[in-house]
Amino acid sequence: MIQNIHEKIFTDLHISKDQLLSDMALLLARQQLSEYSMEVDYYEKKYGKDFQEFDKMFRSLKASYEMENDWMSWKFAAETREYWQNIVGNIKNDY
Repeated sequence: MIQNIHEKIFTDLHISKDQLLSDMALLLARQQLSEYSMEVDYYEKKYGKDFQEFDKMFRSLKASYEMENDWMSWKFAAETREYWQNIVGNIKNDY
């Protein structure tokens, strides 16, 4: 019964299971990209600079505990955003 429902849905939507899987993968990758982009945007607004500028400033100062935590979180978010940008770009190129 469930198989029949799935087939009906795919037929009515004019989409294959492979296409659905590809679309879902792209959607999930874009979601990850969006989440990490928002985090990077937050830190850029908080400090008024991009990560590279902040990194230079951070390394030249005696940083507070908050700045050190922000640096680690921002660095991770920036690197992860770049990773998902590459994934999304590769998926789009495969379409």
